Amino acid sequence: MSRGPDVARVGRRAILGGLAAVALAPRAARGDAPPASLLDRIARARAPVRTLQGPFTQVRTMGLLATEVRSSGALALLRPDRLRWELAPPDEVVFFVGPEGLSYRSAHGQGRLPAAGARLAGALDDLRTLLGGDLAHLRERWDLRVVRDDASGAELECVARPGASTPLQSLRFALAPDLVRPTRAVLVEGARDRTTIDFGTLVVDAPLDPSRMRP
Repeated sequence: MSRGPDVARVGRRAILGGLAAVALAPRAARGDAPPASLLDRIARARAPVRTLQGPFTQVRTMGLLATEVRSSGALALLRPDRLRWELAPPDEVVFFVGPEGLSYRSAHGQGRLPAAGARLAGALDDLRTLLGGDLAHLRERWDLRVVRDDASGAELECVARPGASTPLQSLRFALAPDLVRPTRAVLVEGARDRTTIDFGTLVVDAPLDPSRMRP
């Protein structure tokens, strides 16, 4: 296994940059926790799904540098527990999330996330949960509330609990009316650091070679 690039550097730009982030209101304004009925409906909609695949675009705003980084990529989800998150050049890196942890592969090498990257691994695991897992598990690190639940789909907001092992302050994500396909994800690292991911046409249950889900 080659040493590869600095995982912390690549991971922060590539994956945390791969979600969407917006500054949120103070915690007192969070609103009520999502009703169990919505989480149950999402769980029922996802239950028969085996795979989810498709493109995304992302824009990461870095306040300190007053700049934006735009990227594109593709995701592949193999339920119940494997995610492939691939970014096109100039990032040119693929992350693999599975029960054994986080691995990466790039033009410079490949490897596993070291122990020091546990916070990033937790964020990636949350991403996998958002895309196709049991959203109730997010309550271990996040406080959840419903932003929207209507005929156009659903949107939830998550705020990190005090002491939660995550590099993120908050995240927000929206689902299509089928409650399976995400349409947008929003991630907040700080007051001026945010990333927005817009998902393209995601295909449900298209054939997926399991070997692509491992480095």
